[in-house]
Amino acid sequence: MIEKLIIVFVLAAVWAPLASAAPFEASGVVIAVESGDVFDVEITVTDPRIVSGIETVRLAGVISPPMGSALGKAAKEFASKYLMNRTVWLDIDEERDGGRDPEGRLISVVYLEDPDGEINLTHPFNRILVDGSYAEVGSFEGTEFDPAAWWRYEGTSSSRGEAVCINEVEANPDGSDDGNEWLELYNPGTEDVDIGGWTATSAGGSVVSIPSGTTVPTGGFFVVTFDGYWLRNREETVVLRDEEGAEVDRTPALDDDGDDDYSWSRYPDGGDEWVYIVASPGTAVPSRDLAEEAIYEDTNNWLSSSCDCCPYGLWDISDFLQ
Repeated sequence: MIEKLIIVFVLAAVWAPLASAAPFEASGVVIAVESGDVFDVEITVTDPRIVSGIETVRLAGVISPPMGSALGKAAKEFASKYLMNRTVWLDIDEERDGGRDPEGRLISVVYLEDPDGEINLTHPFNRILVDGSYAEVGSFEGTEFDPAAWWRYEGTSSSRGEAVCINEVEANPDGSDDGNEWLELYNPGTEDVDIGGWTATSAGGSVVSIPSGTTVPTGGFFVVTFDGYWLRNREETVVLRDEEGAEVDRTPALDDDGDDDYSWSRYPDGGDEWVYIVASPGTAVPSRDLAEEAIYEDTNNWLSSSCDCCPYGLWDISDFLQ
């Protein structure tokens, strides 16, 4: 309780001098979006580094796909939908000369306003773009920003599984599929996670609920089964949701025509590469030398640098956007 009260007081202290203290060094309304991570802001609250009434902002710590690609266009559409004509607050890079990149754009962590007009302290747009699968975490030299600092806000709590992900999928086991299809969950985090009431939904619409009181220990596994058919052999995508219905993880589209003892598994356990390999329910994935196929970059979930199985979980955009 004392820790929570301290956090509240810290937030209040930050809120009071918004216009003059980081992380809210400048503010304005987005008037144009160039790409998922670059947009123009008409400045309303200024800062000594602001040199124009309209500034181009480059999101710190993230990289969107190239604009010439379908993913790049989708990222731009996503950013336009959630930024155009909205007020944003900028935490400008202190390490860069004038807070700018070589193209003269302001390198910033960008915060949005909630529907009630308050600045949302917990969900910078940099993170939103990655969680929406429209950018990956980038590594930039000479910057003040460490993505880990805005990737998770320690003052908040969440009932979501900060570290649980779908780790293995057996959609076409050797012999009959009836009652023998399964998927494995893995907890690469540092704390046990209660997954009671969570659900796994297949591409065909089958929903399997996890019993109340189920816990995945740190570094441990849990195998989800169903009494019947529920996983397709072609184009199967499984979505894991917590007890509140928030999406925690999802697989790429998987094809399993083998009718054998091979399955699709993350490699290494919790990693962002999927390999078709000897099934290992409830245990560590075998050596990659035994893999027959591999999927490294999932174009439907473009998180190759940040890792699909993020130990800080995913956020629901609808919770805080207008």
